[in-house]
Amino acid sequence: MKFILLILTFVLIPFTALADDKVKGTSFFSADSQSWETGDGSGYWIMHSKGVSHSTESPLGTTPIGCHGAGHWDIEGSWAEGICVQGAGDDTAIFDWKTDKGQEVGQWKYLSGTGKYTGIKGEGTYT
Repeated sequence: MKFILLILTFVLIPFTALADDKVKGTSFFSADSQSWETGDGSGYWIMHSKGVSHSTESPLGTTPIGCHGAGHWDIEGSWAEGICVQGAGDDTAIFDWKTDKGQEVGQWKYLSGTGKYTGIKGEGTYT
């Protein structure tokens, strides 16, 4: 059950993008996942997702997005990290994401961009 809750908290991603542009948006995913219980209320999961990210206040607009990640859970909480590719063709932006153990708010940061996203910078939180 903790695995499902972690994926659901990753569905809404407010983010900042180009230069000083403030951006808010929502991402919708379809995910393939696997999980394994490792004993004593703990386990490990992996996921691969594809979807659409819709930015309501930015030059990013609506773009395809694909994410990959993995995480653990135990009786004290869950934690995870992964990477996403946003955009298509020669215009993509890559960001990583992380949720620390027991936290409901995660962090993300743009790592690189190509084409119209070259030089993209930004970081923030998601719920």
